[in-house]
Amino acid sequence: MLKQDGQSDTSELRPEKKSNRRFRFLPGDAMIIGMIVVFCIVFWAGFFIYQKTTDKKVRYVRITQDGSVTMEIPMDKFTEPTEFYLPGKYGDVVIYISSEEVYIKESECTDKICVKTGALKKIGDGAVCLPCRVVVQIVGGKGDSGNVSGSSDFGEVDAVAK
Repeated sequence: MLKQDGQSDTSELRPEKKSNRRFRFLPGDAMIIGMIVVFCIVFWAGFFIYQKTTDKKVRYVRITQDGSVTMEIPMDKFTEPTEFYLPGKYGDVVIYISSEEVYIKESECTDKICVKTGALKKIGDGAVCLPCRVVVQIVGGKGDSGNVSGSSDFGEVDAVAK
């Protein structure tokens, strides 16, 4: 068909497409959504139970220097805050330990990322000074006679209580 201005009208030849598409909710969709919800609930409950069980463990401070455990002591033994000076081939580190928290107070490294890590309070927390090759972490043990490997005394560490 021709319009008056000389152009053809093709709208009558093609059927109009419906723009109102409807989403159909199928039983398989409900099963997938239900499985995701159940997985999230189980994951959250497991995480909650894990946190409750780790609160009962004794926390130990483990200090590793050049790949070997230098010191491993229960945090409960530090009734007064103590600073430990660790001399090393690659730089010296000062570590602050109390019954509640541990952190690297001073280090001779250039970027001071280990100092900026902040306080370590929970089992699994850790701080690393790569230039000085020192790792400070909190590990867990069971009861007062925890089965934690490594030495339980000061060993070769030059401890300076302040």
